[in-house]
Amino acid sequence: MNKDIASYIIENDMLRTGDCVVAAVSGGADSMCMLFCLSELSAEMSLSLHAVHVNHGIRGAEADGDEAFVKDYCAAHSIPFTSVQEDVPAIAQRDGKTLEEAAREVRYNALFKVARELNASAVALAHNQSDRAETVLLNLLRGSGITGGAGIRPVTYRNGIKLIRPLLEVSRTTIEEILAGAGISFRTDSTNFSGEHTRNRLRSMVFPLLTREVNARSVEHLCDFAQDMAEVSDLLESYAQDILEKAVADGSASLRTTEVSIGVKLMKSLPAALRTGVIRLLIPKLTSSLKDISRTHISSIVALLSAGTSKTVSLPYGLRATRTRDDIMICKADAAEAAEPAESFFESKKVTGDAREALLTLITTDAADPFSNKNCTKWFDYDNICENLEFRYPKPGDTIPVKIGGRICRKEVMKVFREAGITAKQAEKIPVVACGDSVIWIPGIRRCDTHFVTPETKTIMEITRKRT
Repeated sequence: MNKDIASYIIENDMLRTGDCVVAAVSGGADSMCMLFCLSELSAEMSLSLHAVHVNHGIRGAEADGDEAFVKDYCAAHSIPFTSVQEDVPAIAQRDGKTLEEAAREVRYNALFKVARELNASAVALAHNQSDRAETVLLNLLRGSGITGGAGIRPVTYRNGIKLIRPLLEVSRTTIEEILAGAGISFRTDSTNFSGEHTRNRLRSMVFPLLTREVNARSVEHLCDFAQDMAEVSDLLESYAQDILEKAVADGSASLRTTEVSIGVKLMKSLPAALRTGVIRLLIPKLTSSLKDISRTHISSIVALLSAGTSKTVSLPYGLRATRTRDDIMICKADAAEAAEPAESFFESKKVTGDAREALLTLITTDAADPFSNKNCTKWFDYDNICENLEFRYPKPGDTIPVKIGGRICRKEVMKVFREAGITAKQAEKIPVVACGDSVIWIPGIRRCDTHFVTPETKTIMEITRKRT
């Protein structure tokens, strides 16, 4: 067992004696190294180790070969093994997600299912040093702050499951040396060489350039930076949490399910970093995600400290921040301002048989019309939608499947509204058509780029926006 990896596991409290751990094993070098190290450690710590392989159904015979390889290795080393097979391309098409999004969701769902069945203490993922460096660089280039600068953390939690990354400080070179020393082979995913994905381009083009032209230890130094940012982020969050708790206790802050507030006088007395930290603790009281809350949004709330009374800024997820005389208040849309049921704005019907044939020409014409988003009737492939159709108002985190650069991506609905010149407040009252967790039509603004009617469609769903 590599002593550095064992020490990293213990130092970060990833595993304890007697724990059950589920290992995600693709068959690649990283996951095979992790499986080998955990297997070696299991004897020392009395661990119960279980390997899980997910066949995404994307690479055909190559993927089947990966599955067989991991299964055979586990059988030869008496490691309990579970294989999960899913048709990710079909799932991505059905849900309007990219292949990467659908594959990630399928993978995590499979791992969590096994972990819960086994009452496992943790799920082990094989992210290595390069993965962390790539994440840090991507986050910084996208405009992230301190939290994003921390990149991938050694230990995180998702859906109540502990995720550990035993190889996060290990270089790819060291990983291959460990495998060679143990006589362990591994599989290579052909998609790793595709230039289609940003991470692949970083790995094959940017990092070699940085290592060659800037500093031979560029990847290592980015990871050191990430660790520093993680420690700073945790420290600031701890201070901000103490400040908020004391503010609630003395009445200078209030936390309700639909509204939170913090005193202007208190906020002005804080260093800039702690102002930001407190705000980042307030917003999750009203929404389950900070994903779309950017540096710009936080700065706009801080700017209210110097603004006049009643000054308001709109935020993602249907939130708004307002400066009152003594407080900064962040709230959800007023219940009193709620619009009438979204269903009242639409009518829909299923079209089959001869009527379906008569519609096909009209549908083709509509799809080719650059102004068709203004049309009050749209047609969708009901065979894909089935019973998941919903008429409602936008929800925080809503996305719409759109084609960007020849690929289907999930675009934030609030971004679509902003591009159309519609404020968050106005968007709250615009009824939309949704299929599951995806918006498929914003009347007058945008139709999704999925669920199109084709000659193979058996049942057409016709939806009309009957009034504005």
